[in-house]
Amino acid sequence: MIAITSTGNKPYSLMDLRFAKCAWFALFENGIIEFVENPFQEEEHNAAPQVVEWLAGRGVTKVITGELGSKARPALVEKRIQAILMEEDRISVQTILERIR
Repeated sequence: MIAITSTGNKPYSLMDLRFAKCAWFALFENGIIEFVENPFQEEEHNAAPQVVEWLAGRGVTKVITGELGSKARPALVEKRIQAILMEEDRISVQTILERIR
């Protein structure tokens, strides 16, 4: 399963550049997309390890986002989740999905 950080809960929503503090995750698997609100977006400390644990529990194996903080990288490596960083800052979830299909 692929998780894309998103600013909203629609395919035309833009990718959120923030990983652990993103508003939504677009979860994509077998041609189906589901938008899930990030339950840790308001956490003040250690949000990244919690997000990674939560995503791993949902079966995520790849994350597409704009940037990762210092706590996110080791947590992703530990859970064997591949991180793909997009340099474009105004790209929709739908466009990303079209590119990876």
